[in-house]
This record gives sequence, C-alpha cells and structure tokens, in this order.
Amino acid sequence: MENESPLSIGVNAITAKRNILYLDAYDSFTNNVISMLEENLDVQVTILTVDSEWPEGGMLNFLRAFDAIVLGPGPGNPECAADVGIMRDVWSLDKENLLPILGICLGFQSLCLHHGLPIKRLPLPLHGQVHRVSSTNKDIFTGLDDFEVTLYHSLYVSTDAGVVDNGSISDDKSTHLTVSHVDSLSFLAWLSVDKSGPPTRRIPMAVRHRRKPFWGFQFHPESCKSDKNSCTELLKRWWAEATAFNQETSRLIRASTNSPPSNDVSGSNIQKNLENIFEDLTTETTQKCSRRSLSLDDLRAENIFELFNTPGSPSVLFQSNGRYSIMSVQSPQRWRMEYFVPSKVLSIQECGTSTNTKRETGVSTEALWDALRHVMSKRKVFSGREDVPFWGGFLGYFSYEMGLAGLAHPKTSPLLSSDSENVKPEEENKNGVPDVSLLWVERSIVIDNNLRIIHIQSTRELDDAPNEWIDSTYKRISQYISTQNSVPSVKIGSKDVEVERYQFLTSVERELTDKLIAGSTVVTPDEASYKSKIIECQQELEAGESYELCLTGETTITLPTLADENLRKLRPWLIYKKLKTYNPAAFSAYGCLGRVKIASSSPECFLNWDRKSTLEMKPMKGTVRKSPGMTFEKAKEILATTKEMAENLMIADLIRHDLYGICGSGNVHVEKLLEVEDYGRVYSMITHIKGLVRRTSDEEEPNNMAAYGLTTLQRSLPPGSMTGAPKERSCMHLDRIEERKRGLYSGVMGFLDIGGSGSFSVLIRTAFSYSDDEEEGANKPELWHVGAGGAVTILSTPQGEWDEMITKQRTVVNIFGFAM
Repeated sequence: MENESPLSIGVNAITAKRNILYLDAYDSFTNNVISMLEENLDVQVTILTVDSEWPEGGMLNFLRAFDAIVLGPGPGNPECAADVGIMRDVWSLDKENLLPILGICLGFQSLCLHHGLPIKRLPLPLHGQVHRVSSTNKDIFTGLDDFEVTLYHSLYVSTDAGVVDNGSISDDKSTHLTVSHVDSLSFLAWLSVDKSGPPTRRIPMAVRHRRKPFWGFQFHPESCKSDKNSCTELLKRWWAEATAFNQETSRLIRASTNSPPSNDVSGSNIQKNLENIFEDLTTETTQKCSRRSLSLDDLRAENIFELFNTPGSPSVLFQSNGRYSIMSVQSPQRWRMEYFVPSKVLSIQECGTSTNTKRETGVSTEALWDALRHVMSKRKVFSGREDVPFWGGFLGYFSYEMGLAGLAHPKTSPLLSSDSENVKPEEENKNGVPDVSLLWVERSIVIDNNLRIIHIQSTRELDDAPNEWIDSTYKRISQYISTQNSVPSVKIGSKDVEVERYQFLTSVERELTDKLIAGSTVVTPDEASYKSKIIECQQELEAGESYELCLTGETTITLPTLADENLRKLRPWLIYKKLKTYNPAAFSAYGCLGRVKIASSSPECFLNWDRKSTLEMKPMKGTVRKSPGMTFEKAKEILATTKEMAENLMIADLIRHDLYGICGSGNVHVEKLLEVEDYGRVYSMITHIKGLVRRTSDEEEPNNMAAYGLTTLQRSLPPGSMTGAPKERSCMHLDRIEERKRGLYSGVMGFLDIGGSGSFSVLIRTAFSYSDDEEEGANKPELWHVGAGGAVTILSTPQGEWDEMITKQRTVVNIFGFAM
C-alpha cells in the first residue's frame, strides 16, 4: 500500500469508503436514495445532474473514480433527451469500461428503453401508492418473498402486444411476456395490475441485464412506506454483485482530479457591502438577552400587543406551535427590509425614533441569504432563558416566489426566465408585494400561553439598567393587569358593559369591524375555469410530469375607502382579531410591514428548529371539513383512502429529501406518518419528520443552528405541501397553469432567533393586503387577497377539488361577511 500511487488504487485496496456516482434528474427524492445508499452500503455518493456536461477529461476518465452508478428517479419521459440527459451516455459503455449501474424509476425506464422495450402510459398513474410486488426468485431477488413498495410512475415498460396504442392493458393472460421474449433483459419482479377486477395483468418492476452489470427498479426503495427490510436487503445484494463484478474484471478504480461542476455562488463585493450595512444597523445588539417575567393572568397576547404597538406601526405578532406568542416592540434602532425578486432590489427602512431613512441596493437572492446568515452569526446571543424560543432577531415572511427563485432549475427550465428582466425598481416597489419583508427586533415580549407567563426581553445593554426599558415595561404591564382585574365593566353609551377579557374580539370591536368592512365586494375563482385547470393538472400527471400538483386559486375582497387615517390603520388589526376568533390556529399571525398587512390563522407548521441540533417539519395534506355528522372517526376513514394517503405520502418523502440535504445520511426520521388531527373547523392529515444536525468537525461551533436553520429554510422553499412533487417540475407547470403570482400565500411567516432557533408556518388560511395607510390611501379601496387550493392527484375529481378549495377559502372569506 505504501508504494501505490493514490491515483491508481485497485479494487482490493483498503479504503475508508467506496464511491458511487448518482445522476440526479432534478427529483425531490434524491437525498432519500442517497441516504439509503450511504446508510446501508458504507459508501459516499457524488451527485451530478443529468443536464451537466461530463467534467473535463470526459466521461470515461471521470467514471474511473467510481465503483458504481445509480440513475435516480425524476419527472418526464425517458424518450425525452432533456429529461434523462447524460443518463443515456452510460448505456453505450463498451466492455472494457463497464461498471455496475442501478436505475431507479426514470433510470429503470431509461435502461429498458435503451434495450428495445417501449415506454407507454399507464391507464391510471400510480403516484404515492403502495402495492405488493411479486418476486421471480432470481438474481438479487432470490429467496425474497413478495413485499410492499411505493410507486411514483405514470409510464411503464411495455412488454408485448397486449398493450394497445391507447395505453389500456389487455385482459388476455395469454399475452403475458415470458423471460425469453426479450433477449437482453431478465425480469426479476412484477406488479399485478387489476383493471377493474380479474383477470389481471403484470407489468415489470425490476430487471437485470443478462450480460452486463445493469439492474433497474421501477419502484422507489427509499420511500418511507416501502418495505424497509426487503428494500435494504435488495440494495445490499446489488452492492455485493457490483463489487464482485469489479473484482472479477479487475476494474481499476482511481481517485479523480476532476470535480463535478459546482452551483455554489461565491460572495461578491455587493454581498460584502450588504453584510457591512447589516452590521451597522445592529451595532446596539449585545450577546445577552436580558429578561424579566410576570404572570399573564387571564389576559391574552393580543391585549399585551395593543399596549406597545400602535395601529399602522411596523410590528409583528406571531404564535409558534400554539404555545408561544412572540411580539415585536419598538426600539431606537429598529429597521426593516424588503426584497423584490424580479428586480433583485433590497430596500432598507430605518424606522427608529431618531431616524427614518431609506436606502436601496441591488443584490442577488443567494447574496441576501448569505448576508442573513452572516448577521445572524455576527450578532449571535449566547445567553437568555432557554425555554423561550426567541431572544431577538427577525420577524417577518418569505413569499412563494422567493422560494421559486431559490430552486435548482435544469438549464431548459422556463422558470429561469420567468422573472421580468425589464422591471423598473421604482414601479415594482410601488405596485408589487415584496417577496421578503423582515423586521429587526431587539425588544420583544414573548408569552408562554401554556404556563401563562410574560417574558419581557431586550438585547440592548442599557435596557437592563435600573428603571430603564425592561423595568418600566414590567411596571406598565403590571399596572395594566391590575387595572383590568379591578374594573369589571366599562361605560358604553348609557350602559355598563362587562369587560370581555377572555375574547380575542370584544363585542364592541366586532361591531366596529363589521362597520369598517360593510360594503365590501368579493371576487371568487371562476368554477368552470378552476375545474378546467384541475383537468390540465391531471394531464401533466398522466404524462409523468409530476406526481401531484397543488393547484390554488385566489379570492379578492375590496374593502371600502376610509377617510379616517386612524381607522384605516386599525382595520387590519381588527380583521386579524376577527379571524383568530373565528378560526384559532397554532400559527396565527399578524403583520404590519410597511404597505403589507397580514392576518393569518395557519394550522400548518413549515419548519421549526431549536438551538441545539433538531430540525422538524410537519407537512399537512388531506383535509375533511367539519359538518353535522362528521366525527373524528369518520374523518379518519375518509382520510385513510388511497387518494388522501398518497397526497400526504408524496410530500412526506419530499420533506425527508429536504432534511437529508442538511442533516446528512442517517440523521432523519419520521415521528408521525399519515396521522389525522383536529384543526378546529377541519380534520387534517399530518406527518411529522425530524432531522438531527451533525457537526462536520470537532472544531465546529456547537451552537450554529441559526445558520443550519436558515440554510434549511432557503433550500426547502417553497413549501412542498403547496407545490407537489417533484418540486421544480411541479412549480414550472403550476406557474403556467395558474398564470398569477401567489405572493405571500404559500410562502412562510415566522422568526429567525439570534440565539439560534427559528419557527415558520405555511401561509395558508391567510388574508393579506398591500395598501397605503397615509393620506394617499384615503381615496383608494383596500384590496385583500385570500388564496386556497388542494393537491390534484390522478384520483382527484374536479368537483371534489373545487369543494376542497372552497372549504378552505370559506375559513377566511367568511370573516369579511361573505358566505361561501
């Protein structure tokens, strides 16, 4: 070993890990496959996207660094060159350069297509469905009993004349393919397809090339609903065959000096500039979060919020996981930022007591994320009360379009050119909704709704001095609570009315709210148009372009003009309180961020992370409206159908992929899978997935969770539960079918804590507006947007999807006085 060159190591050499090349077709399950390989085979995997050029030196030279290749799943059709890219190249390897290859789903179909088997459409795609496959008891399937696997395919490998041109499957059992029918491929597993009852017909689920080390699986072994033991055993057997082939042929495997192309965007002068700006704006933040606490008594977070935030002022109230209500409080050095994706303009507004200046700069989305990571690290707070999730940092939102901008796109994707190149920043800032809006918070109040405790916090050193802000705020809240407890009623007109401290919205506020929204008009999605879009989505599913598409529609409510500026500023707050009264939710939120006003009652957690090592995501798919006679048990039966479970399973596998991309192999697990829970006005199915961050070295800072959390947020947007899978291809089709910007809807809202934690909800069951508070708003109607939708699968019906969308719209639209 000592005399061997590191560039010429034989397969018998002892190395730490062997290498597998993974060709990624921009699928949303890639990291799940890679994790399964690395966890069970003691290998390391290198990824190359299918639209890449082979690195310098060419394919043959590059492949000498690998023990095997895995061709991953993905959207599209293996007959389309853009969909499979360089996958096609590997089938042409000559005998001297052969190496073991395993194709999964799209990779399997590419293998079969190359060896003469046509690819056709299934009469009914099998997306996210769990079926039992039958083993032929040969090759790596020897001794394996039939087992369950998850399927994600619209196309299949046709094996004989029993499949007619329209894609229907023949009932004639006599047309079953025998192994001798195809010269090159041996079939290892089958799926029995029941057309409408017996007789049945089989379609191939696994193959092996007779003379070359090529294998393929149509099913997804990495899915969390595939039989883990059987699929792991299959992979181990494949790997044993692969390594045996390399040894028998004396394949020379050597380290390569070439690296795959990198998509990493290095820092620029603009980014450094932005980091300096952020540092200047946060100089008064210290590394300690000072705090005083007192009992909340019988009040609500909204009561405390009203004490410290005047209507129309920059402010956010965010409830995290149903327990913590986190609110901003004005401070001398407060500021907020807005970012617009199309023009790539960042606007920073200083809104402290002594300054009110605005500056704009051009910056890429990647540079903005990098600058946020920088300031979160630079201004990290090291001490505070551990059970309080927010010590200081940012409160705000990221839009759906901000997520689109961060997706990895194939070179041929139309989304790469969907942003306008001729957007004028001044026009966009005036008429467009910002794609990011964040408020910097040094003073905050966090309420623990379970323990009924108010935490008054500041990261400003002077605020903790005697009789300074923390002390004065403590006294102010104490006096307020005392006053509320000692005054049982208030005088309204000639009547004494009992103070309704237990309501989000008092009767007086309800009456005022109804008055302020009286005369509103509503425009709902057109039923015929929406249903036609559902059919269009299903056509893409049938073509193999997506497994599910989360189609959405938008209702707009136009509120009457108000001459009174104070009432204009108060109205969004009252709308929020009415929404929370009507539909309390674990992630309710209010935001007043410049022209943007947000009233949200979201039940769905997008992403949480703590200050130590845990990331968690809770996708929600599958909804049943509560109605007379609809019990929890009945809802569970409805949501246990193939359609509903497939909706959730597809997103569960997508979320696992997102978390594996941050946490690495072996560090993601499913806490809950396909469980039904009560969410107030609906029953919904949720999955709960956790990932544990591992440090890359002993020297790495142990509490760098703010950076990990931000990176997870960046790479996971937009929420998979609002896109479908595979994410990039699904978003491409949704962009074309919906023909509109979603804006805040389908984005996320929450906080970035400079202590290291974070929490974000999916912005559903949400209304938002983009309007003026000042004098120019007096003569303008106020437009509110409410989005809703559902996952269109191949088992959806236009009427069912329309009804689901309306059910979700109704939750929010009804508070404006419109019955849907």
